[in-house]
Amino acid sequence: MTTEERTPQVPASDSDDLAALGYGQQLSRSMSSFTAFALAFSMVSINTGIVTLFSDPFHRIGGVAVLLWLLVTPLVLTLVAVYAHLAGRMPITGYAYQWSSRLVGPNFGWFTGWIALVSFLAGTAGTAAAIGSVFAPEIWAHPTAHQVQALSIGCTVVVGILNIVGVRLATRVNNIGASIELIGTVVLLVVLAAGVLVFFGHTQGPKILTQTEPLSGEPVTLSTVALGALLPVYVLLGWEGAADLAEETVNPRKAAPRAMFRSVVVSGVIGFLMFVLLAMAMPSAPRTFLTGAENPVLKLMSDQLGPLARALMIVVAFASIFACLIANMAVATRMTFALSRDNMLPASRRLQRVGTRTRAPIQAIVFVTVVAVGLNLLNSGLVGKIYAMVGLTYYLTYALTMVATAIADRRGTIPPPTRGVFDLGRRLLPVVAVSLVWCAAVIAALTIPAENNQNAVTVVVVLAIGFAWWFMVLRHRLKAGTAGPPRMHQGR
Repeated sequence: MTTEERTPQVPASDSDDLAALGYGQQLSRSMSSFTAFALAFSMVSINTGIVTLFSDPFHRIGGVAVLLWLLVTPLVLTLVAVYAHLAGRMPITGYAYQWSSRLVGPNFGWFTGWIALVSFLAGTAGTAAAIGSVFAPEIWAHPTAHQVQALSIGCTVVVGILNIVGVRLATRVNNIGASIELIGTVVLLVVLAAGVLVFFGHTQGPKILTQTEPLSGEPVTLSTVALGALLPVYVLLGWEGAADLAEETVNPRKAAPRAMFRSVVVSGVIGFLMFVLLAMAMPSAPRTFLTGAENPVLKLMSDQLGPLARALMIVVAFASIFACLIANMAVATRMTFALSRDNMLPASRRLQRVGTRTRAPIQAIVFVTVVAVGLNLLNSGLVGKIYAMVGLTYYLTYALTMVATAIADRRGTIPPPTRGVFDLGRRLLPVVAVSLVWCAAVIAALTIPAENNQNAVTVVVVLAIGFAWWFMVLRHRLKAGTAGPPRMHQGR
């Protein structure tokens, strides 16, 4: 059989493509290629990570931590490449859950989907908490924990309403936020570069990039280096959101892979440059500059560029974090919808309902909003606690998807690509192998150090809940053929 004979024909329409995967078109397919990129870019949200966690690497290993972006970004791209390989073959909402179910089996797919759902739910809560932590001091001189929570929860409710109104409005607001973030960040980069090179009187300059004096006072070890690398790890998360909204994207087989690659490349380059310039622009040594109560990024803008630049940074940061919250809620609700559509969750019948006018999964949106509010209340609005859980669950999802891909490649069950879509070809298994090693390293950094042991405990509890549901109910549904992707259960 020739390659051309094995290559499937391009479907007549995106709805026909979805029908071939076993589903009718329920959601509103209105997202353009740019919107898919904007959503993935907002999910990554370089400003969310940098503004909220800028000081952390300096506490771990010093200014040299900046250079770890150059290691992390290419390794993240190996994950993107595998996801792009799969997204071009199975463009369907629920991405990792659907892929794992179809490549290995619905039991394996359940655990992948469950962990992905938890990562999106925690990501929504963590992004909302970031809004409260960063911007509450701009509203109240000395905000209390309750005021921080109130701001976080208020923004969560607003974003929930935007998503309920419909994907068109939510993505339009997200597009505006992503554009403000991209343009505003580039402007700030140019201003910072000019300031560091020409105008600023006092800066740390290039020497900060080789500084290895942790603010913690602890010696630099392999463990602290791994922890220092977590800033770019935390930032470069969520790009797969473009794949999760495949059923609302025009030409998703091509749009989703491109959006994922572009979001990581753009975010990796801009994030690295932003971090380098912010570090170099500090007017005094990190031990002096990073120990105050004020947000260090906003303080740096004010000290070096004046109140106007600080105000611009606030606008850019708020637009980017708010857009990130919209994107996180969108992908969390779509994963909830995808699992419920296949009768994989409790109350699936309700959670899969789509509004007749808005064509949005309204019950799923309400569910995600309530969970995000609950997590913020439980964590007192603290970003760090939630972010650590987010990073771990994301990388467990990546690892399970890599395992599913390796198994399917061995079995020969990965669908062939249609013409013009991204294809790793013979490079698939080597890239999967590198990705698995990378996933293992990140998971180790997020669990083994003493300060991260609680992450492991939390995720074990989450896995136990997913296992209990599977053992008591779901496995019987799957065996009876009343749950799981329809392609695997034609009798449903």
